[in-house]
Amino acid sequence: MAMGSLVCAPGSSNAYQGSKEGKLRKIRLYLAVWVAKLAFLAIRLMKRQGSHMPGYLALKVFPDLLAHLAKPKRIIVVTGTNGKTTVVNLLAETLAGEGLATIDNRLGSNTDAGVASALIQGVYWWGRTKADVAILEMDERSARRILPGVRPEFLVCTNLTRDSVKRNAHPEYIAWIISGGITPETTLVLNADDLICARIGGVDSRRVLFGIDRLPSDTTTPSGVARDLAICPNCDAELVWDYWRFNHIGHAHCPSCDFASPQADYRVTAIDRAEELVELDLDGRAGSARLLNDALVNVYNQIAVMAVLDRFGVATDRILAAFDHLSVPATRYSAQMIGEVTLVRQLTKGVVGVACSRAFEHIAAAPGPKALVMNIDELTDIRSDCENICWTYDADYEYLADPSLRRIVIGGVRRYDQALRLAIAGVDPKIMTTVAEERAGADLIDLTGMARVYNLHSVHNTVVTGDFVQARLLQRLREAS
Repeated sequence: MAMGSLVCAPGSSNAYQGSKEGKLRKIRLYLAVWVAKLAFLAIRLMKRQGSHMPGYLALKVFPDLLAHLAKPKRIIVVTGTNGKTTVVNLLAETLAGEGLATIDNRLGSNTDAGVASALIQGVYWWGRTKADVAILEMDERSARRILPGVRPEFLVCTNLTRDSVKRNAHPEYIAWIISGGITPETTLVLNADDLICARIGGVDSRRVLFGIDRLPSDTTTPSGVARDLAICPNCDAELVWDYWRFNHIGHAHCPSCDFASPQADYRVTAIDRAEELVELDLDGRAGSARLLNDALVNVYNQIAVMAVLDRFGVATDRILAAFDHLSVPATRYSAQMIGEVTLVRQLTKGVVGVACSRAFEHIAAAPGPKALVMNIDELTDIRSDCENICWTYDADYEYLADPSLRRIVIGGVRRYDQALRLAIAGVDPKIMTTVAEERAGADLIDLTGMARVYNLHSVHNTVVTGDFVQARLLQRLREAS
């Protein structure tokens, strides 16, 4: 890498030297960066947000930008169906706390254009890179457009579970796409408990595995509507589960061949929810740390971050201490007490049945009577798109058929589909109210006698609906306390 030059050419620092074509390509690279930086200035002057557009313009000018742009010496890319943004946030905050200059795309697009925008923001106008490390979130389907050019030191895959049927088909297909973009110098940091995620890459790929040991809530008999790996990928025999957590997450083995879940290098050995602690085995070293959040997906996110930090070179005691002040992004999950009531904001990835199932399970497991404002439509800010509602039948709405859930207000254009699915799952229609305007649920929900109130929203309506509902519920609870 040429620290004083815009160019970081693959294979040779002289790749642009000596030929007319090389000089023209170098000019196009400079032009692409300047076009993007001018676009950033224009966006700021207009007081708009547009992290995708500068990178999009730069790639139009110079399609090979990601391969040739000067980049930090160390790059971490994070992908997976769920947890990408949380892991990027936690890594960026921790590494910045270690005194490193970081760049990331956690507030913007995770496609090739968003990654290009982040990397361009990480260089000066004259070409020198500003950062020691880049932490980049990557959409799973963008792997072949991003990984060969970026060539990260670490690629973290949080999980690969059933996603939008319109877009991501099946997690095995997504694993194939990711594997096709991996370069030899990259170390894979993978979820050992995810039978699909743990197998991405080639036979020669370097792997670091993380997971969670058997929990009291685990079973040996799968349940629920989604199970994306049920037979052995080697011989097609039905897998036997040593312990099953959800979907295809857990530990399994094949009774007919040697296929089995791999053993994790970095493990959560126990979760103490009362004391808010996780017990750990970090590649043979025991320890404990503050539990960020007791939702299992966030426990996986936490141990994934620890695995990366350890292999990155951060001291063990500093890794453990970092979690004393880290937190899951508030737009993803937050809980606060107002008088005797806990107000919980929880994000789930709409049109993704497995993600919604985890959110529903977490809500049902909490103690005390509960009220739920549910807005997990995907049309709030995507007016030209059409949502395929079949994903609701990939989600375990049955978790919400719990007697502790006393009231549900369902908002949005798909409110009747959601109400029908809840009724099929066994939820009493008498506790359900439907409303066309998503934000209206914050005023319609009856909060009387509730121990916990949930604001459940999706990614696409985080700001438009999630922020508004959270502020209004908080105001109502404060007025009542």
